[in-house]
Amino acid sequence: MTFDALPGSFADRGITETLERPVPLPVMAAPAAAQAGSGLPCLNSNNSNETILTGGQRRTAFALSTNVKLLAEKHGIEVLGFLTLTFADHVTDIKEAQRRFNSLRAGVLAERYRDFIVVVERQKNGRIHFHLLTVLTTDIRTGFDFEAIAKQDYRSANACLRSEWAFWRRTAKEYGFGRTELMPVQSTADGIAKYLGKYIAKHIDQRREDDKGARLVRYSESARQCSSRFAWTGAKSKLWRKQLQQFAISHNCSDMDQLRDRFGARWAYRLAEYITAEVVS
Repeated sequence: MTFDALPGSFADRGITETLERPVPLPVMAAPAAAQAGSGLPCLNSNNSNETILTGGQRRTAFALSTNVKLLAEKHGIEVLGFLTLTFADHVTDIKEAQRRFNSLRAGVLAERYRDFIVVVERQKNGRIHFHLLTVLTTDIRTGFDFEAIAKQDYRSANACLRSEWAFWRRTAKEYGFGRTELMPVQSTADGIAKYLGKYIAKHIDQRREDDKGARLVRYSESARQCSSRFAWTGAKSKLWRKQLQQFAISHNCSDMDQLRDRFGARWAYRLAEYITAEVVS
């Protein structure tokens, strides 16, 4: 059977294929905790500014929240540290920022920390920062006086934390970074998730055209227990899945792999207009 061409599809370029009789696409649902987006950090607003996230960004935020809590449960809050990395120069190009970070990740982070989660933030002036939740080998929280530190009294910082500060003063400049800050976690696991989650909304507020496709969140190998590859179970998501199912059947595709093979890696993005135009009973 030969497919009818859709705008932007591989069939436009003369590519056709033959398939067996199509069967309905499987319906994927998120875990119960993901229903209606409950518990997601900073999904709809950032301070007084309204920030509307796409479905993919909402899933990324939910996965971040879940993975932060699992990381705290796995290792204990006392060994977690917030690490903020800024650049020595005014880096606004996302590709250059990623290049430097990837170098730092391979040369330092992967060996120094047991696990880590990374969130990118573009500030109002265009500069890019990285915010990390790192897992150290030693308790850096017990005895730490947060109020005294705020007054620039650092006597309560233990030897491990002081060693980390000294390390980053030496190392950051070797990878093109400037000021760094590593602090223990002051709040709960929920507080950590909200703290990191707000940077997703902040980045979306300031994102540029060339930021499209750049990862909002990154994980060390064992820090990601929850993936963002799921579907919400709300009314809009159910309608989308029905429309997608009908669209796939009408174009003789029986699963996601066949949709990707025929229409390309970003088929859902490019064909959203056609999929949502499907009329379902």
